[in-house]
Amino acid sequence: MANAGNVSILRPLLIIGVILAGLGIVLTVICWLFFLHTEVVEPGHELVINDKPYFVGHDGVRDEPVREGRIMLWRTSSVDEVRMTPQSIPVRVDDFSSRDSILLDFETTIQWRVVDSVTLVKHFGSEWFKNNIHNQYLSIVRDAVKTRTMAEMMSDPNVAQQVDDQVTNKIRELVKEQKLPIEIMNISLGRAKPNNDVLEQMNKTAAEQQRERTMIAATAAEKQREQEQKAKAAADNAYRNAMAMSPEQFIQLEYIRRMSEACSKSTCVIGQPGIALSIK
Repeated sequence: MANAGNVSILRPLLIIGVILAGLGIVLTVICWLFFLHTEVVEPGHELVINDKPYFVGHDGVRDEPVREGRIMLWRTSSVDEVRMTPQSIPVRVDDFSSRDSILLDFETTIQWRVVDSVTLVKHFGSEWFKNNIHNQYLSIVRDAVKTRTMAEMMSDPNVAQQVDDQVTNKIRELVKEQKLPIEIMNISLGRAKPNNDVLEQMNKTAAEQQRERTMIAATAAEKQREQEQKAKAAADNAYRNAMAMSPEQFIQLEYIRRMSEACSKSTCVIGQPGIALSIK
């Protein structure tokens, strides 16, 4: 009888336990589906968490980022994924005047990396470059370019490197002044290129100069030929006078000489009225 009594007491407890366990599972599933989510940290990245709990817990940006693994969060919380490895920002600049007043274009590149993801997200946000650097960057590049000539920027690697270093140092100073948690690794302005209007004019000028050089060369060649012909005529005339030959005799001699040259590789017979010559 005692055993039967114990069983009758335990059975309701077991039923209650099963019900509570089932409710726990249901609540867990509901929380998982409607209130919680997970985030995974990718290699080379950090997660900056801005907590916004439904019920309990502190809200706001956490002081430490999540650097690895998986984390569970309230769905109302936000996450900023920050890349910590080096990366580049391309910045095109157009129509910057050189020292000799030539408008130049550049495809510049800024290499940088984040050193403090929490500070970046908390105080500057994802638009930190646009809001804090971009305009000053253009001004710094403009000031550097106008101290050099177009020829120096386009053809002298040492000058180009000096300008890159000058801009890099200025931007590093700016980043330090604004307390941006960014390391500027390197800045390259790339190869200077005249803007389209200037380049078109330069091509036209080069074509005109080439035409002028061609005409000058052709004129010089023609003058040279005239001088050579005059010199030969003078020499022929001097030879004819020295040999006391008439113009007709000299022409006949020149004819024979040229025919001899033409027949130098074979046997030719040159005939005239009353004269027969054999030349080998």
